[in-house]
Amino acid sequence: MSLNGLNGYAQCFFGAGCELGPLFESKLLVVEDYCRNLGRQSSLVLFSMFRQFALNLRKPSDNPSKLVGEAFNEDKVLSEIEGSTHYQTLRDSSSLRIQLAFVFWNEADMIDMLKILETYPLQDQFVARLHNRLAFTGLAAFAVCHKKDCASYKALGEKCLGHFKFLSKSGSVNARPVYSFLKAMKSPSRYAFSKAIEACADGNFVNLEAMINERYAAYLRKENDEAASKECITSAYFLYQDWGAYAKALELSEGHEFLKEEKRKKARSFANTLCSNNRAISSTVSTGSDEATPKKLSFSFNSTLKQRRLVASLEKK
Repeated sequence: MSLNGLNGYAQCFFGAGCELGPLFESKLLVVEDYCRNLGRQSSLVLFSMFRQFALNLRKPSDNPSKLVGEAFNEDKVLSEIEGSTHYQTLRDSSSLRIQLAFVFWNEADMIDMLKILETYPLQDQFVARLHNRLAFTGLAAFAVCHKKDCASYKALGEKCLGHFKFLSKSGSVNARPVYSFLKAMKSPSRYAFSKAIEACADGNFVNLEAMINERYAAYLRKENDEAASKECITSAYFLYQDWGAYAKALELSEGHEFLKEEKRKKARSFANTLCSNNRAISSTVSTGSDEATPKKLSFSFNSTLKQRRLVASLEKK
């Protein structure tokens, strides 16, 4: 398998919300050794970066939105390279860091990464890499555009939203959850968040479903609906564990004492998630615009199968 193919595999793995853990990290270590044997330093840097990204989500650290640790040191690597290699490496590291900043809700780092990423074109020959970069660039842009001196990022968020709107309207099953999430971040409401949670659950994007539940919880707190907020935080807590983002789950438990006493009532499954979210939506918003259930089920299974088959096919090569 080519290094470009392995890069695509890793990007799809992250984008699909596949479970993080030592097994995936061991595969990245094998690829790193492969890069060393071939003398491909730029690829070695990239896969070391991927491994540090996964480690930051899985293991607690002092600053989880920075790529510094046992696998990779961003500042050190960037200081040793220049030219086009520096340009591409900075793009890749910033794309990963803006995801970490959004997950761990570090607004300062989100702004720093947006300052970097807004200088890059909104096109890329690698579709999966572009998908991940624009998804979190848009989410971070809408997250901070209300802050002082950050209003200009709303336009950047709109561009990212337009990208996923086009793909979603064209039938992309992978774009629909991101598009719904972006709309909820742009114009928060109970309806928007509920529809975004449903879209992420339908597609089995555990990573996005965890994040949108946490964002919805923050919204509900501002609405003084503490009971509903706790339910969303509890959902996010277990979903982050399902994803393998144990560092984030630990952060939530430390910030919300009630989580330490919580026990999962049901085992995680696609059917349970879909049914619970459908019930939540029917209790908080009008169901007049909902799609028919058979269509939802067909759509969701297509989404799940498409992501998993892609990862599986790349893994076999």
